[in-house]
Amino acid sequence: MKIGYARVSTQEQNLNVQLEQLNAIGCEKIYQEQASGKSSDREQLNNLLEFAREGDVIHVTKVDRIARNTIDALQIADRLAEKNAGLVFHDLGDLDINSDVGRVIYTTISAFAEMERKRILQRCNEGRERARAEGRHLGRFPDKTLHQRIQELAGEGMNKHAISKELGCSRTTVYKVLDQ
Repeated sequence: MKIGYARVSTQEQNLNVQLEQLNAIGCEKIYQEQASGKSSDREQLNNLLEFAREGDVIHVTKVDRIARNTIDALQIADRLAEKNAGLVFHDLGDLDINSDVGRVIYTTISAFAEMERKRILQRCNEGRERARAEGRHLGRFPDKTLHQRIQELAGEGMNKHAISKELGCSRTTVYKVLDQ
């Protein structure tokens, strides 16, 4: 059976291109999810790995869709190999990683995907540090209207839990505003 796997990281992204490619390949079943690739504990990926049987071939449009670090990538490949199921990446020229050459290429590409993720995180952290050094505000700006309303309700004698329920905000927010 041809089985597809499609993943995007954020709500803003969509699966359409991946789903079109997997359907064009003739996948009979497609597992899809919106989840970060940094986590190997993804519901649909786990369902796919559980479902896969001997002779099945898992089709993925790009290597970084299934794993973002080398260890996870190899563990996924090993789980499928134990079941005698194939794993094909279409961005690598329809490479089946069960072959010796495929395994070497897969390992190398997975290592580069992991390095890319670390570099992205490093650039983000550098940007945040630069912004802090320049005195720029990071994160959301305080909701002054909400803070004022919290103080008003507290002044009227309402308890913190009731304030959070009334305004639809967390108790942590209420405590922070009242502790300032």
